[in-house]
Amino acid sequence: MSFPSARTLAGLVVAGIAAPAAVGLVAQPASAASVGTWDEVAQCESTNDWSISTGNGYYGGLQFSSSSWAEFGGRQYAPQADQATKAQQIAVAEKVLATQGPGAWPSCGKLAGLQRGGPAPEAPEAPAKGTGTSTADKNSDTPAAPKRAQGANSYTVVSGDTLGTIGSELGVSWQALYSENRSVIGSDPDVIFPGQRLAYGSGSGGSSDSGSSTPAAPKPAGSSSSSKSSDSSGSRSSSGAEGVLPVSGGSISARYHQAGGWAAGYHTGIDFAVSTGTPVRAAAAGTVVSSGWQGAYGNAVVIKHDDGRYTLSAHLSSATASEGERVFAGERIGRSGNTGNSTGPHLHFEVRSSNSYGADVNPVTWLNNHGVSL
Repeated sequence: MSFPSARTLAGLVVAGIAAPAAVGLVAQPASAASVGTWDEVAQCESTNDWSISTGNGYYGGLQFSSSSWAEFGGRQYAPQADQATKAQQIAVAEKVLATQGPGAWPSCGKLAGLQRGGPAPEAPEAPAKGTGTSTADKNSDTPAAPKRAQGANSYTVVSGDTLGTIGSELGVSWQALYSENRSVIGSDPDVIFPGQRLAYGSGSGGSSDSGSSTPAAPKPAGSSSSSKSSDSSGSRSSSGAEGVLPVSGGSISARYHQAGGWAAGYHTGIDFAVSTGTPVRAAAAGTVVSSGWQGAYGNAVVIKHDDGRYTLSAHLSSATASEGERVFAGERIGRSGNTGNSTGPHLHFEVRSSNSYGADVNPVTWLNNHGVSL
């Protein structure tokens, strides 16, 4: 699942999980969505691969974390979501939908039109004898989620929260929450912890209730001490001057202008060798020009940035940004993959002076101008 995809590391907590209506069946929540809708969510999250396990910490067609899979009763079917059937994964997803609503899949849920209400999906088959939890375990009470400690202009994170769901409750954008609480959250807005206290509407950062301080995110190379806090993996800002690396954790497998068998006679961008499913982020603030299949580039997202340059992120397994959408530096726009003319999983990142092939410029120089070193 995704936040632009923010998630709490402790996973998602539901106040009560329905007991089986009959042997081998799981009662469906009233908020059921159609199987077709879940297929569309899975197409966006995992290219409809219900057995996917890419090593990015999320599993199955709907991209469950281990903790959320366990919290919502998934282990009665399989240890991880990728080992469960499609019907079983949907049954667990229904419990998430009933508790958190479609915001649990903020990008892909919106694209798929996910909402509460609809025809109930098929009930999953019962787990094999001896592999699931006992009837007593499934019928036992599940502790209620801890009460949210919330005061004037502050909010304490509980298990199951995301910046998106918190923002919806408080009536503020998740971008504003992250900007105001970057010193608490750190460099990755996709990860928040229960016990962190977030400020909102006050112009100052929050503090953690856990007793341990959370360090501020490091500044990008070349930034001054008075510049906004940022790093190369996830800062968000409306300022076109701030930038981030489009992907984290990958080595460079092909550099700009490297000679080879490309159509231009040289490589028109930078390739980052990362596994399929790695989050791909907007390198700087801008507006999405196109998102989807682009021939040899496979699934790709093109962004026109505030400085007039265009970036192309290509060979994605899924493109989650929408055409016309305003994105900030560090906001997730898709997941890396191996689509189009590609020899293996990676991200092709290209910078252009105009939105056309052959208008490429040096992406290293462009990133440096946005405070990012390679």
